[in-house]
Amino acid sequence: MVNERKCPACAKWTDGHKTHCTHCGALTDPALIAEEIRKEREEEREAYMFINESKAIKKLKGLKESDKTFHRIIFYIADTLFTIYMAILSFIVWLIALVSG
Repeated sequence: MVNERKCPACAKWTDGHKTHCTHCGALTDPALIAEEIRKEREEEREAYMFINESKAIKKLKGLKESDKTFHRIIFYIADTLFTIYMAILSFIVWLIALVSG
């Protein structure tokens, strides 16, 4: 008995041991098809995230990836200040939860 698969693209039967259709060249291996779909979804997600990034985030990424040392220093100073700010806010929220709890 021959192992055959039906091609999802052209609907013709092809050799089941091959990963591509012998008629149209489309993928027939379910694992490879799933991997291709996953890669396409990941690319769409990355494109969506890039479009929806705020201008401030794009500027910060530009500073971080800059070739100029001064820009990278400014980024690390801003990043440190933001971390300190978030630590202070977290401490205040913790105090409020401690007092009320």
